[in-house]
Amino acid sequence: MLCTACLEKSAQPDERADELYFQLASTDRRRILSELQKENLKLNVMSRKLGMTATETLRQLQRLSDSVLIQKQPDGTYIITNYGKLILELSPALDFALKYKEYFLEHDYARLPSSFIRRLGELSKATLKTELAENVNRLEEMIRKSEDFVWSMTDQSMAVHSNAMAERIQKGVRFRSLIHKRLIGSPELHNYSGKNVERRVLPDIPGIVVLSEKEAFVSLYKLDGQIGYSAFFGSDPTFLRWAGELFMNEWEKAKPWYP
Repeated sequence: MLCTACLEKSAQPDERADELYFQLASTDRRRILSELQKENLKLNVMSRKLGMTATETLRQLQRLSDSVLIQKQPDGTYIITNYGKLILELSPALDFALKYKEYFLEHDYARLPSSFIRRLGELSKATLKTELAENVNRLEEMIRKSEDFVWSMTDQSMAVHSNAMAERIQKGVRFRSLIHKRLIGSPELHNYSGKNVERRVLPDIPGIVVLSEKEAFVSLYKLDGQIGYSAFFGSDPTFLRWAGELFMNEWEKAKPWYP
């Protein structure tokens, strides 16, 4: 049976969250967690790895132990707890949001499915590009370098890239186009068609995604609902998986459309 004091302590989520955020705010404590995720370590080894004094290392280890993120074993080694592993697994999304704070102050992440918001840390190896002309050129290059497929989810006609897409389709590249319903009837969509082209339509698009087997482009709407021209580009497999799964999540909800 749980004691009354324990129940009262567990009933203070705000206080406990503040303590957790405090622990994760320290670069040294985050480094300790990362090292212990790789292997169990004793105090002196941890001190050498981090380039810290034994006294300071012990102080940080004690704070992490008090938060049950790590535990000291009978043989003197420290291990990361299962709870600590979970927190470390969840923290990349917070790191990503902090790194791109200015971007998220102006862009509407809330239109994304909640499961993908929780996975935003998977974009951490992508690069944010803010120049419109550069992004248009990179998209063109991405399309021209594709060899297997190009998937596009957008509320724009992408007419500027239609020639590149038509050329790649003729080369056998498979093209999936997920468009906003307001684009139905757009004449630019006839510029690229054929047996390798599939189109579906949605009443709402959560963000702009273009990806090939090699690279991905992700851009969110601005808070005023306008398209944001700053975009994340990357070829990291984790980023490609996030972009691909977001596309397929929306693709499965969409209705086929044939211009």
